[in-house]
Amino acid sequence: MIQLSDHFKSDSQSRHSEWLQQQRWFIKARHEKIRKDEEADKLDDLAGVASLIIAATEAEFRRFEEKLDQYDEATVAALMENQEALDKVNEQLMLMLDQAYVMEDGRRVFKSEDGSYVIDEHGERVSPDELDFDLISRDKPTAEQYRAGLDARQSLLQEKEKILEFQEKLDDAREKIEDGDLSKQELDDLDAELNAAMPQSVKRHAAHIAPDDQTPDLESDSPEPEQSNQPRLHHQSGSPMTLG
Repeated sequence: MIQLSDHFKSDSQSRHSEWLQQQRWFIKARHEKIRKDEEADKLDDLAGVASLIIAATEAEFRRFEEKLDQYDEATVAALMENQEALDKVNEQLMLMLDQAYVMEDGRRVFKSEDGSYVIDEHGERVSPDELDFDLISRDKPTAEQYRAGLDARQSLLQEKEKILEFQEKLDDAREKIEDGDLSKQELDDLDAELNAAMPQSVKRHAAHIAPDDQTPDLESDSPEPEQSNQPRLHHQSGSPMTLG
């Protein structure tokens, strides 16, 4: 009986020892897997960081500088177009001011087509207490015509400001790449930033160099220059008068 008891005890200890060994193996294997997963994650992180700090090549810098040159040309073309439109609008405004009714205090005024209101050369309403509206003949330029001119000029001035701001961004971009120490990712980000900041008036001249996914839809996003900068006005006689 004692021998049989010793046998079972020995067998139990052997099975317990095997179980402990298996548990140690499973724990070791799990730790090893966790370690390898962590090392793989670190390698992925390092690869991601490396991709961000890879310096742009000389050829990439050269292509970007060529694109900046093209953007500069498009910006200058947009500024010239804007100034030509401004000159035409100002010329037409001056013509209407020369034809306007002049009040005793020197203000030049324009009466609406229906005769219900009058505005001065600054676009401000004139009170009936200040002026008898009937004194303004119907052959004078109307308030609607003059207001359209003021609005067109304001729109052009705002667009000009946007173009000049974009020109400053181009200058800043050139300064950033002068040292040639930008990463490829930084160069791509700078290119995307310029594309996002580019005014529609510049895009019209730069559409041929814009990336395919950023080529502007000129028909939907921006009116034709003749429509936006040169509103058509009409004299009381009904003959068209183009502002700008």
